[in-house]
Amino acid sequence: MLGAWVFVFSFGRNGEDMPGIEPDGDRNAADGKDAIVVEIGKRRIQKVVTRLLVGIGVILVLGGLVFRASLIEPDAYRAALAMSHADAEDYRFEFEEKLIDLGTVVREKEQWKTTITQSEINGWLAANREFSKTLPSGVSQPRISLSDARMSVVFRCEVMGVNAIFQGELDVFCTEVPRQIAFRIFNVRSGWIPLSVNAIADQFTMGMLAYGADVEWAEMDGDPVALVLFPAESFRLGKTVLTVKAVEIEEGKVMITGGSKSNR
Repeated sequence: MLGAWVFVFSFGRNGEDMPGIEPDGDRNAADGKDAIVVEIGKRRIQKVVTRLLVGIGVILVLGGLVFRASLIEPDAYRAALAMSHADAEDYRFEFEEKLIDLGTVVREKEQWKTTITQSEINGWLAANREFSKTLPSGVSQPRISLSDARMSVVFRCEVMGVNAIFQGELDVFCTEVPRQIAFRIFNVRSGWIPLSVNAIADQFTMGMLAYGADVEWAEMDGDPVALVLFPAESFRLGKTVLTVKAVEIEEGKVMITGGSKSNR
């Protein structure tokens, strides 16, 4: 009997030898380890979620800044848009009168030169409803500014339901091919955001095609150049054939020099 009590007592002191019974100390240790693992997992998830939210926030902020930057209107464009309807009609009339007078001059002289102002062109663009109908879909309110031997063309273009501002700086000059005028594009941007020329190349080509012109693209010192071949009708007044020899851009005006020849 004494030996049996000793046997039971010894197993009671060393619970690991008791079948079906787990020591209290080992169970608490396991629970502690599980709690640590769970806590580590929670912290990792929190870090991942935090980083994800921060990343989304940065993207949204940058997207907002890019969106706002694409809506920035250049000062010259804002001034051109501010032209009153009455002034636009007056400048359109002056522009068309100048073209009529030029038609008379080229019939009488073999060499001719004309100067067209920035205001006359913008007035014509604003007031000529027939011209606005020929613009590519999504393009509206084109205006120009002339300075530093460059022409800046600005217009609105609908992108995903938003009217962004597109601007391109050009140099315009004649080539050796009769009726062909080159447009060298220095840069294109939307608001303050630089863009690839491809962003407006299609619209430019479509606009020229609408007037019956053919467009080829080339390069000059890394800058894209649109070679626009205008139809013969654009350079003919009755039996008089016109030749454009030079296009010079100065502050607020463009000067065009050419010649004429009668086909009588």
